[in-house]
Amino acid sequence: MDFNNIQPLNADRLTGLNKSFTYEYTDTLIWVKGNHTLKFGTDIQQLEAITPLGFNGADNYGTYTFNSGASNGMFTGVDFGDFLLGLPNQTFYDVVRQDNDGLSGHYHFFAQDEWRLNPHLTLSYGVRYELHPGYYDKYGDIGNFDPSIAKSARVIYPQGKQSLLAQGFLASANACDTDGVTKTNTAVVNGASCMPVQGNSDAGFPAGLKKYPHLRFMPRFGFAWRPFANDKWAIRGGFSIYNINMLGSSFYSLTGTVQAYTQQFSNSYDPESHAIGYQWPQISPGVGGNGCTNCYGTDYFGTANSTEWKDPYTEQWALSLDHDFGSGYAGRVTYIGSETHQLVWAPDENTLPYSDTVSAFNAPISARLFPNWGRVNTRATGANQSYNSLQFAGDHRLQNGLEFHSTFTWAKNLADNQGPANTGFGGEGGGQRATSILNRHVDFGNAYGTRRLRWNTTALYDLPIGRGKMIGSGMSRAADLIVGGWRLSSILTLQTGPYETPYFPSGQGDPSGTGSGLNGSYGDGTGSFDGGHRNQHPDQVSGVSVNPHGKNRFNWTNSTAFACPGDSTWSVGNPCTTGAGFIPQQDGTFVANGPHPLPIGRFGNSQVGTVQGPGLINLSAGISKSFAITERMHLKTEGTFTNVLNHTNLGDPNMNLSSPSFGLVTSTIGSDFGGARTGQVSARFEF
Repeated sequence: MDFNNIQPLNADRLTGLNKSFTYEYTDTLIWVKGNHTLKFGTDIQQLEAITPLGFNGADNYGTYTFNSGASNGMFTGVDFGDFLLGLPNQTFYDVVRQDNDGLSGHYHFFAQDEWRLNPHLTLSYGVRYELHPGYYDKYGDIGNFDPSIAKSARVIYPQGKQSLLAQGFLASANACDTDGVTKTNTAVVNGASCMPVQGNSDAGFPAGLKKYPHLRFMPRFGFAWRPFANDKWAIRGGFSIYNINMLGSSFYSLTGTVQAYTQQFSNSYDPESHAIGYQWPQISPGVGGNGCTNCYGTDYFGTANSTEWKDPYTEQWALSLDHDFGSGYAGRVTYIGSETHQLVWAPDENTLPYSDTVSAFNAPISARLFPNWGRVNTRATGANQSYNSLQFAGDHRLQNGLEFHSTFTWAKNLADNQGPANTGFGGEGGGQRATSILNRHVDFGNAYGTRRLRWNTTALYDLPIGRGKMIGSGMSRAADLIVGGWRLSSILTLQTGPYETPYFPSGQGDPSGTGSGLNGSYGDGTGSFDGGHRNQHPDQVSGVSVNPHGKNRFNWTNSTAFACPGDSTWSVGNPCTTGAGFIPQQDGTFVANGPHPLPIGRFGNSQVGTVQGPGLINLSAGISKSFAITERMHLKTEGTFTNVLNHTNLGDPNMNLSSPSFGLVTSTIGSDFGGARTGQVSARFEF
């Protein structure tokens, strides 16, 4: 049971076992012939991952949510009060029969030649082939959603494992053959023909339930050139393609999808008439159950994978100029660029078309892309990322007690797989759920984690104090033992802030009319279609800066730079209810849920990463000394401190435009050792 103000009361599995096995076979042959150094190699890996399955809350025992999404319960105004009445606002149920046991093999082959043409020029070139077939489950406990068949879609499962299928769950999607073998249903429901349920071989898919491309060709080229007859100058450059190795995350999302009988039911309540609309799971005794077989439009598929899967890959190029200034000093200027393609992103396969006349709340179920399904979360490939940076570096080798390395980076990183409110790295799972599968570019913008400007310097300095040093060269050995021979180390980091995205929370409105921004039950009142749960983009007001005058932690972002799409009366601190629609009643009528504007048939035009958050200033330092006791015995003492200056580094501002505290910074940063000053003192005996 999930509450808003009380610790959840979930009872699930008592035990869980995680195992991971990697068997690797690798070999490299190096052949030197004249001015050529040739390398040939192979790397073959057999992978297995065993993990306990679990989906939501208490899984087999069911999860009841007594929380309307606000601070109180839906029916009594208090979440625990709803619990005492036995009135959850949402019910979730699925069945875990067995754990995941995923298998795959990864294959890598390469050939490379390093050719020294003359003392001033060296070329390096080669090619690499990689093949990463998808994971498959040893016991057949996976399934996938194939959207290639209009309206009905298709479910794919491991050939011969039809006994694991949750037949009632598939029946609620109007399956042609819920047993995966015998076609017993030809009905057309909500304008969609029956849905095929096929084993992977019959459907033309490999055991991993998604089609992979053949071997990927990845060339490499680089050069190093000394333009003058000395070692003072060097120019280096290169281009290469790198495959991004996808491991278990995307595969894991296929486990237990059509075997777990996952269903979600949302209840409704009208505060004026006090009418309660119920949808309850109908579960028969025994594992799996039969469930509701005609609850069309309620099945939740979470999570599918693109059936035409392509591993992401990066094209990277670089050019640098190095110079040795002498006396241990050197400098480098580097340009680095990259383009990454086929990145994973996370849309909902099932949506409504754009509409500027009818709210998704009122639209008929038959208007969905797949009318007899509810939400169909997927991990698709095809997203893109572009990175460009100019880097300056200065170094000094340890001489005369000084060593340092200093780099300055000016970078720009754009991507379209971050979701509508980017707060971190997208990763293998595709980051936040995308705004809509209809337009991936809606979520295009600056990547959260990339800082536009960053300066980082590390340094070591032997203090010039002690016998034979600049200060106190003639001091006694006893004094030197105490004050001489200390080394100072430091790390200085200065950087601009991450890129923040203003948003309206899901459940308020839906400007596009697609259902992306709605939560709960909607769609002509006959089905429980759990909404997109996607935050929504605002409009950005033309000609108005996002940076306010007198920018500080109380007023980090100019609220007048953003607007609720389609609502000229909106002001910051209020919900954006464009396209929110009406509450459907059991008698087929609708009750207005406030004077909401109609949808406008588009998403807000404000891009991801439009606001730059607070930057960081951090100086961390340490001091250490090694005391020689004997030739082989030393006592090393040191003290290290983070954020020596105790500079306050602000955290992310509130980007929720419907909150009265929009633009307010209420916390400090914890990453990059930017929190409050900390220190430690230690001594270590070495022998």
